[in-house]
Amino acid sequence: MLPDFAHINSIAASILTENAYLFPSSYPDIPLNVTMLKNALLKAGIEADKTEFRVIMQQVELALASMVPLNWNNYGSIALLLNQQNPQENLLAISEQRIIELTRGLPNFKDESEPDADIIDSVIYTWISLTDAEIDFIENESWS
Repeated sequence: MLPDFAHINSIAASILTENAYLFPSSYPDIPLNVTMLKNALLKAGIEADKTEFRVIMQQVELALASMVPLNWNNYGSIALLLNQQNPQENLLAISEQRIIELTRGLPNFKDESEPDADIIDSVIYTWISLTDAEIDFIENESWS
């Protein structure tokens, strides 16, 4: 049985506590691995079979992304949170300024520097890759 929201947050908090030296991270994604998750699940007394493990990993990664201090280098984690919190955004029409605004609105985003265009592109491309909808690009199409 999949853990509920409270258990997922508890597992994520446990991972964060035991691996505090990894945060804040300079990597695009949350540095979560299978061993960390298995140890946290064992500690919480939760048994997960192979079919549930991937879903639990995704849920814990999302919970961690909302807990750890984020900076512009964490574009993968930023995209995860933006995808969860702003599913209504039109990703083909979204502006760089809107990405910056949404990112700075994340409660755990701590970076006051200005992102360069490559970082913004990384956020949007990663966000698009997380959506279920098929987005068709036409030649010469770009974000403004």
